[in-house]
Amino acid sequence: MEVSISEQNLARIMSKVESGKYSSPDEVVGSALALLDERDTALASELDEMRESVRRSTQEADSGQVVPASDVFSELRERNAAAAKRT
Repeated sequence: MEVSISEQNLARIMSKVESGKYSSPDEVVGSALALLDERDTALASELDEMRESVRRSTQEADSGQVVPASDVFSELRERNAAAAKRT
């Protein structure tokens, strides 16, 4: 497999190797890919949680379990006023 790496990214990779933290460019790239995998997993988990929250909220709204917008905005105004007093 042939991979093309920009001069800027190659310099960044070599800087990591030269720092002594990594023994080779392959190790730098492997570590970077591991971090990307972790981030992708975390983002997928967050997305699943959001979808579940939307599903539950939709189900609650469909069954009539709603809070009037005026109540929500009143509470938000109270929280903002309290936060403003603290600063």
